[in-house]
Amino acid sequence: MPGKRSRRHFSQLSEFERSLIIGMKTAGWSTCRVAGQVDRLECAIRNCWEQWTREDTYVRKTGSGATRKATRRKDRRILRQALVDPTKTRSTMRADVGVAIVPQTISRHLADANHKSKRPFRVLP
Repeated sequence: MPGKRSRRHFSQLSEFERSLIIGMKTAGWSTCRVAGQVDRLECAIRNCWEQWTREDTYVRKTGSGATRKATRRKDRRILRQALVDPTKTRSTMRADVGVAIVPQTISRHLADANHKSKRPFRVLP
């Protein structure tokens, strides 16, 4: 379909795009016109401009969220334990690694590495 704009709703603004937005807005362009030129949503343009006027900077802020408890070395150790003994439980892996993380985090690390832990059978089927 000609003329259809690509959807870039959830990608971050690059440093070049941020400086371009600030340049256009200081030149007197409207938010709608800048959004059309940069091919971004108007709210992204507004947020970038508000950050520039409020903080006098356009640098992207670091992401929020919890800090990582396990380092990459600990992640590799978790994966190695799962490969050596596939029937090892998440709780024993957590105790062996020595990091205060919940068992779901261990499952997520194994899933990221494309590996699933295998629970031991209680009884034979």
